Amino acid sequence: MQRNRLVAPRNVVNTKQLYIFYILKKLSKGEEVFGNKILEDFRNKFENASLPYPVSSSTVYDTLYDLEERGYVNSKWLGDEFLNKRSKKMYTITDSGIDYYKNNISDYVDNLKKTKGILDIMIGMLL
Repeated sequence: MQRNRLVAPRNVVNTKQLYIFYILKKLSKGEEVFGNKILEDFRNKFENASLPYPVSSSTVYDTLYDLEERGYVNSKWLGDEFLNKRSKKMYTITDSGIDYYKNNISDYVDNLKKTKGILDIMIGMLL
């Protein structure tokens, strides 16, 4: 029996870091955002290309929770209890989050470029 071994996209690109840097970039613009807005914007970036892996609201909220635990983002609940309106958890970036983004984004992008270069060579070898 012949086995077909494919490299999983998550192993090629550190998707956790992708979400972290994407969220920190959005928040570093001074915006106050809620998780589903981040998810919608992220998915819109890939509107004309299908992602090789699913992106769900739990992925985004897990990342936001992790960023909050690290002290890179703050959150607060918005809503009106009197009107019985559903609350939204809004996120903002902290100074530590801005520092982390500024000090680490170039290394992550460099790694993506190296990975792309290697993939381009591999594709060229096969075509």
